[in-house]
Amino acid sequence: MKFRVIIFILLGTLLSSFSLQEDEIWEKLLNVDWEYKYSEEFEMDIPFPLFTDEVKALSEKEVVIKGFVLPVETEDNSIMLSVYPFSSCFFCGGAGPESVVAIFLKNHREIDEEEVSFKGTLHLNDQETGLIYELKDAVELNSNY
Repeated sequence: MKFRVIIFILLGTLLSSFSLQEDEIWEKLLNVDWEYKYSEEFEMDIPFPLFTDEVKALSEKEVVIKGFVLPVETEDNSIMLSVYPFSSCFFCGGAGPESVVAIFLKNHREIDEEEVSFKGTLHLNDQETGLIYELKDAVELNSNY
């Protein structure tokens, strides 16, 4: 009986630290500054991200991130995931581009759920186009796929 109690406590601790890690990643990703530079392509000054050391340390590392799938069609078949529900996301006002991640699934398919967790390799994009955060080779967690 004692053994079962210890197992349940350990399991609970692991599960709570898992969700804490998902929350912590958004705290880090949302903390970004911007520098305006002239873009030849757009013929105007546009913002470029200045990633913190904490975010740079996550670059090309496997991470788990949970968020809200945004109903946006993309040309590259990526899925848009936001820390905020659609009603308050970057595209609808109130939040910035640092609140959205492009998810590139290892095996592309439609995602039916609104709130989903993904695991994949975080790529930082400081180019003129595209979202500043991309999750490559991503898999949906708790999925049969």
